Amino acid sequence: MARALLPGIAAALGFGVAFGYIWPGGPWTLLPAAFALILAAILRWTPGLWLASLFLGMALARPPSFPAQLDFQLPLLQECTGYVADLPEPTAKRLSFTVEVPNLGVRLLAYIPQDLSVYPGERVRLFGRYEVPKPEGYREYLARRGVRGLFFAERVEILSKSRGGIPLWAAQAREKIHSLLSPLPEKSRALLSALLLGSRGFLSPEEKEAFREAGVAHLLALSGLHVGILVAGGWFLLGLFRLPKAWRYFLLIPAVGLYVLIGGLRVSLLRAAVMFGVVGLFWILWEWGWVSKAWLDSLQGLSFAAILVLLIWPWSALDAAFQLSFSATAGILFLWPSWSGSAFRRGLPRLPRYVADLLAVSAAAQLGVLPFLAASFGYLSSYGLLANLILIPWTTLFLWAGILGLPFLLVPTRQPWVGQALGWLAEPYLGLVGAIGNLPGATLPVGQRFGLWYLCALLAILILRAAEEDLSPLEFQPKWRRAWPG
Repeated sequence: MARALLPGIAAALGFGVAFGYIWPGGPWTLLPAAFALILAAILRWTPGLWLASLFLGMALARPPSFPAQLDFQLPLLQECTGYVADLPEPTAKRLSFTVEVPNLGVRLLAYIPQDLSVYPGERVRLFGRYEVPKPEGYREYLARRGVRGLFFAERVEILSKSRGGIPLWAAQAREKIHSLLSPLPEKSRALLSALLLGSRGFLSPEEKEAFREAGVAHLLALSGLHVGILVAGGWFLLGLFRLPKAWRYFLLIPAVGLYVLIGGLRVSLLRAAVMFGVVGLFWILWEWGWVSKAWLDSLQGLSFAAILVLLIWPWSALDAAFQLSFSATAGILFLWPSWSGSAFRRGLPRLPRYVADLLAVSAAAQLGVLPFLAASFGYLSSYGLLANLILIPWTTLFLWAGILGLPFLLVPTRQPWVGQALGWLAEPYLGLVGAIGNLPGATLPVGQRFGLWYLCALLAILILRAAEEDLSPLEFQPKWRRAWPG
């Protein structure tokens, strides 16, 4: 049961938050949480901790509620004053950011002309018009974050500057990278902005839809894949200096943290950073002789990351980004050992084994995300495995070509060379995504209850696997019950 402790807490906390949004319980759920915690401590009963986590999740959930008068005030809004609450995100025509409006007690997603600059912490006055987010699902998505609506501003006044700090540094670094990319051709700039910084606003709606239909939409969402690509390159470069693994982790952990900040502190990035940090710190401690290598368990790292994200952003339990990121990683962790230990894999030559490994990882991740993809998009991608097999190595090549090309973009005479080189990679890349998305039968519609059915089937498989590993049902019972006669 020790190995199931953290995964059980993470799962219970997530389900508790989800239940709390569907059936609001309020702070009173802290009482049964405390009772279950005391019971678990006295009886040393692990499921008691899971039950406590479930009720705690219900207490953390804060279903969006706004004053009724805002329904009358906001549609008439033509001017608002507030603070920039996050990193501005550029799009093809505008700059978007969240503005906190204290006098109304709400947040609005603001859009301003792209040629203007604002930074986190600045106090701004916006002049424009209010709009209700559409469709309904997008409105609920924003409401869970405390965002009440959209505000399109045509004029902006900066009333006070930011006081500095990490958010300002991250915004300035992000803006600097975007400015470096501005001389690139349109396709290269749009793709590199999306893959490196998560700025998908430069891609057309048709291009983003093509990524979804081809089954590679995850390439546009900064996640563990992007962190892994960058870490692998950094690991190789540090290896050229023959640095020990502990020193490589020591240098790469803060680098990953900086990338998470510049990338916008997204849920999937934070998950990847926490898991990498856990592995890195563990390896450093192992080289110092403080821990045993047998103690390392990636599932515990994933569970710890999920608990951390849910405690910081409870609303993320209902978001597709959280669900897809964690379910994909869980699918890999659960299914990879069956493939990596197989006799068939050991008999493959090196190159075919690499291709087979990439295919196995992609298949495991897609099996993990199937229910959430079906619930989010209403269809599944038939050629996702094929597309990932081709595009993940291509993404690695394109990302590192873009990163290594950034210094040359500082020299005007070298900008056309970099643009041409990236164009050779970007245009066929986007063309291939569109071609795969347009193949016959590229999308398979699924029923409304497919996700629930799949989750139930997955739970049954996990129970059977636990039984196969000889986990006795008595292990799930408190000590007093195991000793009870009969």
